[in-house]
Amino acid sequence: MEDCLVYFFTGFLDSGKTSVICDWLGSENFKNRKVVVINTEEGEKEYVQENYEGANPVIINCETDEVTKEMTFDIEEKYKPGVVFIEWNGSVKPTDFFDEVDVPERWALAAAIVTVDASTYGMYLKNMQTMFADYFRYCDTVLFNRVDEENDNIPKLRASVKAVNPGASVHFFDSNNKVVKIEDHLPFDLKQDPCNIAAEDFGLFYTDAFENEGRYNGKRVSLIGQAVVLREFRGKAFVLQRQAYTCCAADLQPMGLLCFYECKSNFPNGQWIKATGTVRYFEDDDGEGGKINVPSIQVETYALTSKPENEVIYFN
Repeated sequence: MEDCLVYFFTGFLDSGKTSVICDWLGSENFKNRKVVVINTEEGEKEYVQENYEGANPVIINCETDEVTKEMTFDIEEKYKPGVVFIEWNGSVKPTDFFDEVDVPERWALAAAIVTVDASTYGMYLKNMQTMFADYFRYCDTVLFNRVDEENDNIPKLRASVKAVNPGASVHFFDSNNKVVKIEDHLPFDLKQDPCNIAAEDFGLFYTDAFENEGRYNGKRVSLIGQAVVLREFRGKAFVLQRQAYTCCAADLQPMGLLCFYECKSNFPNGQWIKATGTVRYFEDDDGEGGKINVPSIQVETYALTSKPENEVIYFN
């Protein structure tokens, strides 16, 4: 028997979880498949037939503590589903499902998705950074909806996710559910030669370059950071480094780009510099047994500069 695909959704109340699931239920991808929806949260939108025309899912309304091994195996035996959607109560950690609930062997996680209402994100993030960090850390896809292209800082929305989970796929949709493209909102112009990356945009450049080799490979850029010489490279490279708050004040992490340059005895190790050079990629281990292309800078020139007004990168 084929795998049952599981789509796990979390996010704050009224962030759009039910709306997204209903849209998916009505799509061609899930027609003619046995679908079960496990709904653990009651929001403004309900699971009624008119919201997903053409589909006929089994809807199971319950509390998160009722989602147990016994429940999932009972669903498997009773319905033999091809797809399971789980709408998880956003006030309960995703780990309460992933770490504690056993599921049938045939159930395969297709995606773990966070929905975020962009119109309220900034307000919530200031007070609930740890909760968002839990969302982003345990999910592989983030959907920002109700995005205002004129007023929302889309690159910073994306960077706030990438700081916690660099591998997450981040997507944006406006109030009409139209896709918003991140490349239309970059705060720097890659057509410039070199492209000047402002000190406050280091984090965006860093996270975006990891994901978009085609956009950056071969581009000349200038950016500001603290130079840290790497002894293991025998003076042939240094790291252009910044410190970043990824989710809270206690979670300060270094963020750096490997820069290839002949570092002589007078190189300003530990000082702030503005480096100019060409973005190149090299293959490295991804920490999970695979390979990943990592951006670096082939430095042409550098100049001493003062440290930025905001020495630490924030993603909110």
